[in-house]
Amino acid sequence: MSPARRFDVTVAFVLGLPVFLLSAVVAVLSVPGPRAIVLVAACLVAHVAFAFRRDLWAFAVIAGMMAVQAAVTGLFMVLPTVVLFPLALYSRTAYGSPYPPLVVGVAGAGLAAARFATDASVAAARLGPDPWMLLGLLLAVVVAAWGLGLHRRSQLRYVELLEEQATMSAERATLAERARIAREMHDVVAHALAVIVAQARGGRLVPARAPEVLATVEETGRQALTEMRGLVGVLRAEPAGLTPQPGLADLPGLLDRTRAAGLDVTMTASGEPRPIGPGAELALYRVVQEALTNTLKHGGGAARSSVDVSWTRGALEVTVTDDGPPPAPGKPPGHGLAGMRERMAAVGGTVSARAEGERGFVVRVRLPYREGAR
Repeated sequence: MSPARRFDVTVAFVLGLPVFLLSAVVAVLSVPGPRAIVLVAACLVAHVAFAFRRDLWAFAVIAGMMAVQAAVTGLFMVLPTVVLFPLALYSRTAYGSPYPPLVVGVAGAGLAAARFATDASVAAARLGPDPWMLLGLLLAVVVAAWGLGLHRRSQLRYVELLEEQATMSAERATLAERARIAREMHDVVAHALAVIVAQARGGRLVPARAPEVLATVEETGRQALTEMRGLVGVLRAEPAGLTPQPGLADLPGLLDRTRAAGLDVTMTASGEPRPIGPGAELALYRVVQEALTNTLKHGGGAARSSVDVSWTRGALEVTVTDDGPPPAPGKPPGHGLAGMRERMAAVGGTVSARAEGERGFVVRVRLPYREGAR
């Protein structure tokens, strides 16, 4: 059973049970003999059908049961169950075709007023309002229910449009990400291959430098192969401009943009920098960017963050901390942390992330230096 169906069944039971019981008591006490049984049965059928209020057949059944009540009582007595008809008209307008319910409602109002005007018991007792006044009242109820249904229909359509736009935005974001990774592959790997080609040409022209050239080619090829493992299989979605990708030198600019977005963030650096390769620098940049984005997302402007870049003896360690609230317990993890781990694994690094006490979150990145790095 869908959530919408469960909601309708719950409403039908919570609202319908007291209304049905009250209608049954009024029918038994006011209408003698078999007619009371007919009224009670009609009320019961209408309340059961109301649990399926979004369906066309349920609206037809409720309208039919209201016609049975009008035929039996002549409207000299109105049972509480009659409230189901405007509710069903609203529901069918909101979730189905909008105009048939209006036609049925207007026709029903006219027939009910005509039945009231021609009922002998009403005429004899001189009960109720003028038939034209009754018709106006019933039409007002029908139009009000129909108008509210149209309003709800518009809201639902607006939500559908927002969801469609969100889906299209996600697809465009996916394509943009694929194109971005393709650009990264071109910038990093193509550069490495160009170096290999140039070194090979130089070794051919100067044979005496062949051992040195081959060592450079080996190191460059190994670095390119490591970076290719993290990018292979990604196809360019559309032509894109070849722009340089950010690295560690661009972290101050990233922090400036983050501060402009409202997050108080500081940066410290220690140790002697070493060459780690453009692919690794790009991966570290993206990890810091994602960590700060998560802080902005979960902590807002009230949180503070710090970025520590430490060039230790055996590895580069980057730590991003904040004092914002940790993710809500039980909330499924997003794709941010998985993306961080994939990026760093592609260049030989690791990522750990955990909450720090009641407030705060820590992301630690460790990237061992490659052999021969100085």
